[in-house]
Amino acid sequence: MKCPKCGNVLDVTGRVPGSNITCACGNMSTVSGSGLSRKALFIILGISGLVLFCPCVGVLSAIAIPNFIRFQARAKQGECKANLKAWYTTQRAYFQEKDAYSASIEEVGFSPERGNRYAYFAGPGPLEERGTPRVERAAAMRGIGVDTVKHVKAKPITLAQLPEGLESMVGVYGECPDCNITLVCAGQVDNDDTLDVWSISTEERMLEDGTPILAGVPFNHVNDVED
Repeated sequence: MKCPKCGNVLDVTGRVPGSNITCACGNMSTVSGSGLSRKALFIILGISGLVLFCPCVGVLSAIAIPNFIRFQARAKQGECKANLKAWYTTQRAYFQEKDAYSASIEEVGFSPERGNRYAYFAGPGPLEERGTPRVERAAAMRGIGVDTVKHVKAKPITLAQLPEGLESMVGVYGECPDCNITLVCAGQVDNDDTLDVWSISTEERMLEDGTPILAGVPFNHVNDVED
């Protein structure tokens, strides 16, 4: 070790750490231990901290990233639920005037904003295709296609892709004015092949297990967020 006053090298051979040694300049110093220097100790502690911290980051990422993806998907589901409720409202208004429901999006005035991730179905028939900046509407159209201009990676969704049994429920059934209509939306909210599927109807329905579905309330048949 060196004398902190004059810089001379002090011979500490055989001396116990913590004992005193006097330099030729008269300065008394304490023999330090043979352990690591403060700088080396800080380096080792820093490396140890990183080693311990990195696995924690991996664990937190494994939890946080899937949760964030699910949060985004649930937010996307809001589009479908809001548009189904709006469609239901237009159908009820149309019924008050005509004593009938209509599967035609043109007749009832259903026109959700562009940028829709979901396709909307009111019965078998052509959809308003949203694969171009400008779309054409006609009375024969029975729904709205996915906006592939806004979502360039999205694929068109057809009525045939709906879950088994649900396709046959879509549209007007019964003789009006004693009739009802069921509307469906289906969309891709994550990166798998499963569609997120919802429906709404003007009458109360019941699932096979006896679970009731209230009229005017969107029901989730396939929850792609949980898959």
